[in-house]
Amino acid sequence: MTSPYILTLDLRVLDHLGMNLYSNAAAVLSEAVANAWDADAQMVKVDISSSHIKIEDDGIGMNLDQINSRFLSVGYDKRNDEGEESAGGRPFMGRKGIGKLALFSIAEDIEIHTRRGSEKHAFKMRTSDVREAIKESKTYHPPAVNFDGPKKGTLIILENLKKQRTAASVVALRKRIARRFSIIGYRGVNGDRFDVKINGVAVGTQDREDLRSVEFLWEFGSKRILDAACPKLLSRFTLPDKVKASHPDWKVSGWLGAAEEPKKLKHDEAGSLNGIVVLARGRLIQENILDRLSFSRILGSYLTGQVEADFLDLKEEQDIATSDRQRLVEDDERYVVLTEFLRSSLISIQDQWTDLRNEARGKQAISEIPALGEWLSSLPNPSQRKSAERLLGLIRGVQLETEEDRK
Repeated sequence: MTSPYILTLDLRVLDHLGMNLYSNAAAVLSEAVANAWDADAQMVKVDISSSHIKIEDDGIGMNLDQINSRFLSVGYDKRNDEGEESAGGRPFMGRKGIGKLALFSIAEDIEIHTRRGSEKHAFKMRTSDVREAIKESKTYHPPAVNFDGPKKGTLIILENLKKQRTAASVVALRKRIARRFSIIGYRGVNGDRFDVKINGVAVGTQDREDLRSVEFLWEFGSKRILDAACPKLLSRFTLPDKVKASHPDWKVSGWLGAAEEPKKLKHDEAGSLNGIVVLARGRLIQENILDRLSFSRILGSYLTGQVEADFLDLKEEQDIATSDRQRLVEDDERYVVLTEFLRSSLISIQDQWTDLRNEARGKQAISEIPALGEWLSSLPNPSQRKSAERLLGLIRGVQLETEEDRK
């Protein structure tokens, strides 16, 4: 007997999963960069103009079967079918199989040119045609176009851009992409590497405005950040990296940093840097977890940071990333444990930061107003001078409308 029940998928599902899920070009480019990593590309070149965006990688490319069964198959589970790693030994970033739909969120027309070995293919997709096919319950067949792609890898051309979602400057995109990945600039064994260029300029740590603003740095586990990446750095420390004793593999790496002033974390092109991003497998998985830590002390306004927590994206565990890969399912044990760990970490450094900040601001006040130094020298004993310097630092650190008020 045929069941009387019918499951149907409406056009709005496509809207929610791709066309309207990604709200900006940085999120969409992140999907393309992640796909290039999974394809063992060593170079990703992004060309952006007012009329188009081109994304070219030198990865393994796709043959006809892979185009149809993987790229054009919405929901294709890469890790289930291909394993946890690429042929080159890289841990796969892709998991849900809907990232390619992100392209539709910023462009009306999409061309794919790909070559794998001697086999090459090129086709074009139009958002309006895809919508029409779904409305009429028809299979959509993207028309072929003349191949004009790379000698190896894949070229994506986005045209008829949606201006409100691609309005960010090239410099802004470079900075936001730099903060979404930790594998850009990767150097591995046997010459393996991974670089990203936007309009001919390599993306790198020089684009990470967060580290450039840090004067106090706490790293999880061990010191990895180069001093040169933090030109304003005054002191650095290490924190425990084990998140939960009963799960020895649940560890984090990365860092927390405090800026001199909250306004130093506001950047015209990089956006707000006041937050802690979470990455897994080298890619953004939570846009800002600081907002979820219930941490209301003053240190929170000065904080920036990046935490890498690969245990959030394990093969044997449930996928807890939301569809746009910018947030996590908050009732999962791994997320709960991570937030508790990070909140405890912030509480542990709060008092230390207060002392460091007051000391630094006190020295700053003395350098700005020499008479204060003379007054401190006139105090009869060291404890008085220390207390006075701490008070000067407290006053120097207060956020006021004008410097005249401070004086």
